[in-house]
Amino acid sequence: MKFEAAEDFLESALHYCHLIDLFNTNDGINRLNKLLFSLSDLYSKALYLPQVESNATEAVSSDLTLPQVDFDQHEMYWTIFEPYHLEEPIQGSLTDDILDIYQDVKKGILLYQRNEPLEAIWHWKFDFETHWGHHLVEAMRALHSVRFN
Repeated sequence: MKFEAAEDFLESALHYCHLIDLFNTNDGINRLNKLLFSLSDLYSKALYLPQVESNATEAVSSDLTLPQVDFDQHEMYWTIFEPYHLEEPIQGSLTDDILDIYQDVKKGILLYQRNEPLEAIWHWKFDFETHWGHHLVEAMRALHSVRFN
């Protein structure tokens, strides 16, 4: 069974993970531009992931070695958790956002490479809707502010 949208997402996911693996070797504004582009690409491709059922009988291991990323003075930013409820701002962390996205996306890549595409798609879509999609939106908002303000 072949899913074109999943293949497109896989390509974006591989690009994102490669970018993060080499993140500290890129320079300042250039690395932020590449990251913004990659995040927006991931988001737009995730919206088209098909709805599939999970057949997993065991949990997917998330024991990944995470790369080092350094956002210098842009590490911490202010945000609110739920935009439709009045609440005090909290601090967000770009490193936490970027590495949470990395971990969730990489998990799906590993499943895809193990010839478990339906499981990969299910995890990408479920985690996008419940976890890494939130991190992505917050990271993009913070990075947009760094880049254009």
